[in-house]
Amino acid sequence: MSFHTIPSLDLHGKQEDEIFDLLDRFIREHKDKEQVLLIVGKGRGIVKGKAIEYLKLTHYSWSYEKVRGIVNPGALLVDLH
Repeated sequence: MSFHTIPSLDLHGKQEDEIFDLLDRFIREHKDKEQVLLIVGKGRGIVKGKAIEYLKLTHYSWSYEKVRGIVNPGALLVDLH
C-alpha cells in the first residue's frame, strides 16, 4: 500500500487581501497534483470566504475535508484536475 501526502497550505492568520495571491502561487506550484488541501480555519469565516471566492472564480471544485467520516469545515480539499 502506498501513501501519498496531499500538499497543504495553512491560511490561518493571513490577511484578506493576500489570500488570492497566496492561493494562486500555491496552486500553480502544485498543478501536477490531483488535489491540495487548504487549511482555512473555522473562526469568523473571512479567510474561508475569500478562499471559496477564489476557487469559484478560477473554476476549481472543492469539498470539505473529511476525517474519519466527519466533515471538517476548517479545511477545503481542492480538485486540480
